Amino acid sequence: MVDITNVGQNIFMIDDQLYSLPGWGSVYLLNEEKKALVDTGPSTSAKIVLEGIKQLGVRPEDIDYLVVTHIHLDHAGGAGTLIKDMPKARVVVHQRGARHLVDPSRLVASVMEASGQAMMAKYGEMVPVGEGRIMAVGEGDVIELGRGQTLKFFDAPGHAPHELCIYESRNRGIFTGDAVGVYVPGQEFLFPAAQPPNFNLELCIGTIRRLMTLNASRIYFAHFGVTEKVHKMLQMAIDKLLVWDRIVTEAVKQGNLDSAAAKLTEHARADVEAVRKNRVIYEYLTGYSVPTSVSGFMKYQREKLATG
Repeated sequence: MVDITNVGQNIFMIDDQLYSLPGWGSVYLLNEEKKALVDTGPSTSAKIVLEGIKQLGVRPEDIDYLVVTHIHLDHAGGAGTLIKDMPKARVVVHQRGARHLVDPSRLVASVMEASGQAMMAKYGEMVPVGEGRIMAVGEGDVIELGRGQTLKFFDAPGHAPHELCIYESRNRGIFTGDAVGVYVPGQEFLFPAAQPPNFNLELCIGTIRRLMTLNASRIYFAHFGVTEKVHKMLQMAIDKLLVWDRIVTEAVKQGNLDSAAAKLTEHARADVEAVRKNRVIYEYLTGYSVPTSVSGFMKYQREKLATG
């Protein structure tokens, strides 16, 4: 049985067992007159996602939209695989990322260069999406799924320039992708998603502050789960980014930028101790999320210093 949770009226969270880890990747089914998935997981999760849809009593061929929050492979890598079983579905993607789903060669090459073959194997093959199956959207665009349910799209740069946040009207919830960070339910733990190559601190904080103005009732995280403590989590996300920034700023004042990465790593690893009891997620955070987010944050800071 696929792990499925009802997280709102007509909204179900499917644990897509991302990288074979329970509790790490969320795919959301909106079961309305028109049916939508928010995020797809990578192609290695496609079988589980399809099983989850069927477990909910929905036929894959009845899915109308595959909405990807951004084009990173853990969020959109499975789109081309899933639409083989969803003949009428369109893949909804930020207009800046659409071409990379049609021709994913550059995206895949970038992942290979940054993460290597072992990580690429966890994603699996990224199957191209036919151009006619793409629906490119941007700031302010709206999709109606049925009476009482619309999806409104917001540009959400910071984690990535091709990121969308999506407000759903029925429950007043926001799908945030990686724009706010990584959430671990239970502990109410949040960790910055500052992975390279495109992380931008100012844009990220600006996006989070904008989300605060939406008066949402809940956040649907891609990693992982849902919270109704919206303002608390959004403020926590900003506060953690500002702490990271202060660590780097202090290192610069001392004339030792090279020490900032070590100090950030030490701080981040201490922060992650809060979820040690969740062994699987703790090990992934310490082994992958900490070094990659520190790397992305430092890349941004070095480029900022270089440009004055």
